[in-house]
Amino acid sequence: MTKQPMKTWNVRVHRSGGSVELGQVHETTEALARCAALSKYGIHPDDDDDPQRKGIREGDDFDVGPA
Repeated sequence: MTKQPMKTWNVRVHRSGGSVELGQVHETTEALARCAALSKYGIHPDDDDDPQRKGIREGDDFDVGPA
């Protein structure tokens, strides 16, 4: 089995006001990068007390792309 190289992925969340760059994650595949983005930038509904807080909320559209 060949080990895939680690890549850097940019994380963006899309809302009605436009897209917001959240930061980066490091993973080998896009699917794993999406999981890492949710782990790093996900906001749990119980902790969502600041509407200005940058992160991924339940139901948000977000993507990861190569840096």
